[in-house]
Amino acid sequence: MSLKILHLISQRPDSTGSGVYLQEILSAAHQAGHENFLVAAVNDEQIPELPGLGRDQCRFVDFLPKTSNHPEIVGMSDIMPYASRRFRDLSEEEIEQYLDKFRVPIVEMVESFHFDLIHSHHLWLLSSLTRRLFPKLPMVTSCHGSDLRQMNQCPHLLPM
Repeated sequence: MSLKILHLISQRPDSTGSGVYLQEILSAAHQAGHENFLVAAVNDEQIPELPGLGRDQCRFVDFLPKTSNHPEIVGMSDIMPYASRRFRDLSEEEIEQYLDKFRVPIVEMVESFHFDLIHSHHLWLLSSLTRRLFPKLPMVTSCHGSDLRQMNQCPHLLPM
């Protein structure tokens, strides 16, 4: 049976260990005949090429400087391979803005494509947001370890 899968990652999907893991999952799912879609972050004008995904199957959350006073992607690690910020440095208002940036494309994708499954990466804010938005849609989440570190670094964000 072929599945329609929405993949979610709150960072660039081509620049971290989590991104490499995501790409392998995309490739394997594509080879197995599943239809993949993606919501991910970018912070420059270079949109990554990803295995088994056309441009119409992706929505990129834009963290370019023109969109914010602090445009960098919020990293799951303190040091990322691109311009980034740390969750522990964000104000409550910035956390809400961060979640709003992801809310719109996720809702648009789910309403447009009617997925069989959501696969999110990191047991953190994006996964929590998605579960709240779509409590009845089957969802799996891959823990990459840095999410557990965020829970220790940012206990004030655990209720989110």
